[in-house]
Amino acid sequence: MTAYIISRVSISDRQAMTGYMADAPESVHAYGGEYLVRTGDITALEGDAAYERVVVVKFPDRDKALAWYHSDEYRALRDVRWRSAEAHIICVPGEEG
Repeated sequence: MTAYIISRVSISDRQAMTGYMADAPESVHAYGGEYLVRTGDITALEGDAAYERVVVVKFPDRDKALAWYHSDEYRALRDVRWRSAEAHIICVPGEEG
């Protein structure tokens, strides 16, 4: 079943995150991932939207999504993000039918 990684991100070091955002797609694509949303154009309808970016990535299944997140390819990029931004990231299954 399809899985989605959904990230809400607040950036503290824009220069470092520019490199992260340029390099991350290669690792995502290597695990069959596809960006559905990468935007800072957020309209809050309910609740607090005190973050700057939303990213939604679709993977073929949860195993591929988690394999990407824990991969050596992504680890170095994740370390950059940890130093450069605060993020809330979840993995959820897709709904079929």
